[in-house]
Amino acid sequence: MCQRPRFLNDNANDVCRFAVDAGELGDQWLTAAVASLALTPRFLDRIIPLDQGFDNSNSYCGVFRFRFWHFGEWKDVMVDDRLPTFKGRLVYLHCLNATEFWAALLEKAYAKFYGGYENLQQGSTTRALQDLTGGIVQSFSLTHQDRYLTFQVLNSAVPRSSLLISTIAQDKENKRQLRLRNGLITQHAYSVTGLARVRGVSGETPLVRLRNPWAKGEWTGAWSERSWEWDGLSARDKELLSLRVTNDGEFWMSFDDFAKHFTQLDLVHVGPDDWMLESALHSKQPWRAVLARRRWRAGYNAGGGPSFIDTTSMNPQFHVQIPRTSNNKCHVVVSITQLYETFCADIKKRKPLYAIGFAVYEVPHSMPRLTQHFVAEQKPLDVTNHSVAREVVTFFTLPPGDYIVVPQTNIPNLDGKFLLRILTDEQSNIWEVNEDNMVIKNIGAEFMQETQVSLTEKVILNKILAKYPPEIDASQLQKILRAHWKLYLSEKPSLELCKTLIMLRDFNISGKINVVDIPILMSLLQFWRLAFQKFERGNSGKTSSYNFRPLLWEAGCTVSNKVLECLVLRFTKNRVLTAENYIMAMVRLHLSHERHHSIDSKIKSNPLSLEEMILMTTYS
Repeated sequence: MCQRPRFLNDNANDVCRFAVDAGELGDQWLTAAVASLALTPRFLDRIIPLDQGFDNSNSYCGVFRFRFWHFGEWKDVMVDDRLPTFKGRLVYLHCLNATEFWAALLEKAYAKFYGGYENLQQGSTTRALQDLTGGIVQSFSLTHQDRYLTFQVLNSAVPRSSLLISTIAQDKENKRQLRLRNGLITQHAYSVTGLARVRGVSGETPLVRLRNPWAKGEWTGAWSERSWEWDGLSARDKELLSLRVTNDGEFWMSFDDFAKHFTQLDLVHVGPDDWMLESALHSKQPWRAVLARRRWRAGYNAGGGPSFIDTTSMNPQFHVQIPRTSNNKCHVVVSITQLYETFCADIKKRKPLYAIGFAVYEVPHSMPRLTQHFVAEQKPLDVTNHSVAREVVTFFTLPPGDYIVVPQTNIPNLDGKFLLRILTDEQSNIWEVNEDNMVIKNIGAEFMQETQVSLTEKVILNKILAKYPPEIDASQLQKILRAHWKLYLSEKPSLELCKTLIMLRDFNISGKINVVDIPILMSLLQFWRLAFQKFERGNSGKTSSYNFRPLLWEAGCTVSNKVLECLVLRFTKNRVLTAENYIMAMVRLHLSHERHHSIDSKIKSNPLSLEEMILMTTYS
């Protein structure tokens, strides 16, 4: 194909250095994405490592590597340099310079990333931009969108650390680029680089500044370089606008013409780390970013959308606090990305994408967490359309206040991992809603006061003291509780439950407890039973696992999200929590708190945190 092949042109100042052609069969979306990144060369350097080539100085061995973003991580993809051709010519994506091969090798790696060239046919510019930048990508169809909204999007995004890429789509049958009569090229990425308002003979006109990275395909209509519209401006305005067009390939057009001729607008919101990496973005205002990797688990926090009032408040929650000392509205970008597969050899094993989205609730400053009661009474401030997509994004403004963002699937009980990214342009505080691990002490003792013990219970206690030896084991405790279970339990106790209850008061690990401790156990059981009855389904002795957290609140406990997930895994089955398992969970919580306190009092610097102790005790 070539006597002296090169990987990439070394001249960084060459405007056509990253100029590519899609060829007869190439991926038009990848072509557009690569073209749009020509203005941010450091981003291209990340996906196309420059320390490789065809000569010995680069240790050429027939292998080239590229990087693509996947669910928060950069993945290396290795390919050899055998490329698909027809009659000696490349049929897919290739460089305009016939001696350079980085583009063809990049597309081969991208095809491998998705399992084959044919799989690239179902792509989109949005997908390609995310794979190449790792940014939060939003797409707008300009043919169906209100023009005022389009201008608001441009006005908000242009000053900030976001790339704006506009394209003109062709018919699906025609994949080749065409130069239109107005000078613009179809299937080509134009970068939006600025906005302006001018007052001329015909009144005020909003203008959009665009740039073609390859310095060709400039607009020839109204407000183009030699159009008559400039004659109506003052000398000062002409000078100001001409100074803003500093690069070859850059031009102005009216916003109305922009909205009329371009069919798609893609926004790539770039986080602060990438803003630091790319000097071309330093003139823009950087975003502040928060990233969280979490998962939905059925029965624990996969609560579904706002229409599922009983469970939607169980979804993961993230508090966004915009200080009331600020007078400015805060621009916020929220993105939720579910775990997705780029390639799976066995279609039957391919994990389907869920319909995902998120809701935003405005909450009182003092409210730590959304509750079932709150979501039943208050409608969310904003709810995205739940889409079967790998990423759902919304760009909006919020006044100072407190808000809770709730990532969710459209229906409950879908297991999956997700990546939440929140960008803000003003000072803000963002944290995951969580609780401390706490148990209110001496709850059992509160029920041992004289006024709390009924005459019936006194008689029972006296009979036990007379009938049983000073120390009793689990079997004897089971007999005692079975004889009077309706006073303290929802069902007859198992031997396993009795063994667990023995652990609460068996400080010497003898397998027995003192008979005088039975009243304390009975008071605890009665207290836990009353709490459970508030959430019980009839008299079934069962409740939904989604009630675990409020049940713990009723019983005087708070737990962290991690501990609650562990409790759900350990003590529930098929999203159902039985009364007996609830009691066993309460015992484990009490024991872990006591053990941690005991170690704390003996060792000055306890290596174990309370949460670690609870997890060890609960999941052992």
